[in-house]
Order: sequence, then C-alpha cells, then structure tokens
Amino acid sequence: MGTYISKALIKKDLKDIFRSKTLLVTMIIIPIVFSVIFPSVVLGGALLFDAEKIAGDDGQKLIDALLTSTKGDEFASYTLEQQIIYMFINFILPTLFLLVPIITAMTVAGNSFVGEKENRTLESLLFSPISIKTLFLSKILASLIPPLFVSIISFVVCGVIINSLGYPLFGELIFPSGNWLALITCLSPMVILLSVLLNILISARVRTYQEAQNLGGIIVLPVIAMMIGQVSGLFLLGVQLIILISVGILIVNLLLWSTISKNNDRYVLFEKQIH
Repeated sequence: MGTYISKALIKKDLKDIFRSKTLLVTMIIIPIVFSVIFPSVVLGGALLFDAEKIAGDDGQKLIDALLTSTKGDEFASYTLEQQIIYMFINFILPTLFLLVPIITAMTVAGNSFVGEKENRTLESLLFSPISIKTLFLSKILASLIPPLFVSIISFVVCGVIINSLGYPLFGELIFPSGNWLALITCLSPMVILLSVLLNILISARVRTYQEAQNLGGIIVLPVIAMMIGQVSGLFLLGVQLIILISVGILIVNLLLWSTISKNNDRYVLFEKQIH
C-alpha cells in the first residue's frame, strides 16, 4: 500500500510541476541563460572581436597565473585569445553551469510541501496510510527528476554550442573536458540532491513559497564564492577538487537525510498546516 501511494504521490507532484507556469518558466529560462547565452556570447564575441587586445597585459598575467602550471606545454602553445576562451569554457563556465541544477532544484523542491499547504491538501496526505519517511522520500524523488533532466539536456546543448563555435578558434573539439565530465557525473547530481534536501526541509517548515525561496537561496552563495576564487586566482576548479567537493557534499546530504528522517513527524507538519 505504501509503495502504491508513494508512486501515486510522485506522479501527482510531477504533474503539478509541469502544470505550474512559474516552475516551467524557471526550468526554461535558467538553462537558456547559462547553457546557451553565456557560451554563445563569449565564443561568438571571440570570433568577431580581438580578445587579445581587449584582455591586454592584465589578461595575460591572469591567464599565466591561473592556467600555465595546469596545462603545461599544451596550454603554453595556445595564443592569449585561446587561453582566455579555454579558461572561461573549462573553469568559469562550469561553475556558472552549476546554477542551472541548483536553481531548478531549489524552485521545484521549495514548492513541494508549501504547495500542499497553499492548496490545503497536506492534511489529507498526513491522514493517508503512509509513513512520514516515505512521504518525504516521495517528495524528494519527485523533486530530483526535473533538475536532473534539465541538467543533462543543458549539458548536451551547451556542448553543441561550445564545439560549434569553438572549433574555428581551436581547430579541435574542446568539449567535454575532464572538468565538465567530473561536474556532470559527480558534482551536479550531489548539488541537485543537496538543494532538494535542503529546500524540502525548509518547505516543510515554512508557510509560503516565497519564504521557502528566500531561505533556500543560500545554497547559491558557495557557487558565487567558487567563481570569485577562480577569477581572483586563489584556486582552480580542477577534476580532483571537483571530486573532493562532491564527496564533501555527499556527506552533508547523508546528514541532511538523517535530520529529515528523525526530526519530522505528523504533528509538526499538521501544526504547520493549520497555522
């Protein structure tokens, strides 16, 4: 009975997600911005303008500090223009790309319990023959599917654009690099799960969707910090660091799931429903 209800709940949540214009717009606009517009503007601009002149001596110093030691002889053979594009495509853009699964997951998961509260349907769920752990697990699974799907589609589209516009500049395919592969297979799924767990936990505690979004948005801050750290030359988001961060987030996810399993009960959820 519990499994049947769980499957029905997942299907219902997925239908609600794709019926919501707000959620659909977010799942369309965010990938377009970070997976289509950003790489198109940078690579298209490099084809039309002289990036070497725009960067100047300061650009050369930044590139040398960031990437010469990483790529060695292969990278040293690139022109300054190629170095600038390579740095953006393989270090800055992957960090920005993380905002696609994060914001998508945050938007979807933030609406999970809050949507039930606003529609006054949470009470019927709480009286159904399903455990609280199964209820949360169903909400988590329903919230994971859309951002995972959007993330994979965005990755493919981004790759097509990068290789199409980048080939005239490099004379070879530069996507996917090791950084991109580590990101899409390790870091992105972990970040999606983190965003879903955190926002579902918040969604179960607050009363409105706006409150859930305001609190859940804190997960974007580490991504901004990573981008600033790379641009300032403090570190590079290489394959090893991506895997290390993924393992760290996995541990955090396990702790969050343990918190969700132990600290939520029918009384707490029902209290949030009526107040």
